[in-house]
Amino acid sequence: MSSVGFGLINSLIQSGDRFSSLNDFGISEDHFIDNEVSAYSFTKSFILEHGQYPQVSTIARHIGDITAFDGLEDEPVSYWVEEVKERKRYSDIKNTLVHVRSQTEAGNISGAIDLLANSYINLRNSYTGQGIEDLRELEQRVLENHDTIQRSPDIPGIPFGFPFIDTLSGGAQRGDYIAIVGETGVGKTYLALKMAKTGFDAGHNILAISTEMPTLQAARRILAMEGRFSTTDLKMGRLSHFGRQRAQRIVEQGAASVEGSNWFYFLPGGMFSKVEDIIILAREMKPDLLVVDGAYLLQVKAASWWEKNMEVARQLKNLSLLEDIRTISTYQFLKKDTGKLEGVGGGFAIPQIASIVFSFEYERKEDRENNNEVQYRKLKFIKGRDGESGSVRVLYNMKRTSLTQDRVLTGRVDPDERTTLGDESRLLDENEVEEI
Repeated sequence: MSSVGFGLINSLIQSGDRFSSLNDFGISEDHFIDNEVSAYSFTKSFILEHGQYPQVSTIARHIGDITAFDGLEDEPVSYWVEEVKERKRYSDIKNTLVHVRSQTEAGNISGAIDLLANSYINLRNSYTGQGIEDLRELEQRVLENHDTIQRSPDIPGIPFGFPFIDTLSGGAQRGDYIAIVGETGVGKTYLALKMAKTGFDAGHNILAISTEMPTLQAARRILAMEGRFSTTDLKMGRLSHFGRQRAQRIVEQGAASVEGSNWFYFLPGGMFSKVEDIIILAREMKPDLLVVDGAYLLQVKAASWWEKNMEVARQLKNLSLLEDIRTISTYQFLKKDTGKLEGVGGGFAIPQIASIVFSFEYERKEDRENNNEVQYRKLKFIKGRDGESGSVRVLYNMKRTSLTQDRVLTGRVDPDERTTLGDESRLLDENEVEEI
């Protein structure tokens, strides 16, 4: 008796379409069942040996089922592809439900949830086509993107908030997976939130999570950046009457503009501590930018710390590519390898996966133990998407919860763009500080 797998193989042979086009459609041996598996394997081996398709009668004789291809409708390959995919989805859902029920009856609710989450991700992946593409068509899209960018006064991607870095990189591009790395306490979270807030201010939708702090604490830092307050003063209830009024205006103005505008959502780290939970939500909400502070603390099955970091990065990179989402994640440097690619998350894996790697560093060694609220940091490209390199000095002002470009340290851009890269901040004179 014929089945959809035989229908797909028959349609490929009759149409003369490439056997490798199955990969374009996301079809693998796992999509075939019973005798179909033997037919698939024989066809593949035949092509490798003889350079052409076998006759369907030859396949039927080889697998010992002469009726395998009888009664098949004359439909295009795309029809059979969807039939095979739907059958596998049905089978996968059915098998998942059996295992979920088993885990639930055993009292392992967490295991049941994990099964559902993984099943959902796999099902969503089955709807994503990643076929080969013609070079000339891709080049035409490159030119169309070029013309769109040329007509726009803005950078093509989501800005990071540092003029030199934005001009050099073009901002965060679709499909980018960006790693921020630094020592403990250097200010990676502040930097990630600064980039998230910059993207939000530029009109983009932001989804953020911190595995290291509650959402209220992250929101406090954002509000402090908006109002140029000290985060400590905001936390300890030390705003002046005028400072409190200003903070209220910021909140009310933001709330008034929510309807119909872009959004910024925080995820609670405890509820979304597993990487697959974040992937599911990101696919559903489709933010322009996903920010994951403390990606090294996300839960994923892996044997060692560096393997866990690699797997988290791999899954988030895959999300970025498949869903056209920009993702920024923060990681720790191994102390002995601070500033080096091999020090990112315990090895070279994350830098190899990431599109861009930023190193956020203390300007001087003694700053690690320095309690001054106003210091300097260095923000460096240690890996660029297209070979970019350069660094800026960042004014790290915790009196005002402000991270701003002070000056360019290394790197070059076109002379025409120099005018946009001037120092955008300086140390504040005490006379200029508004009473907060």
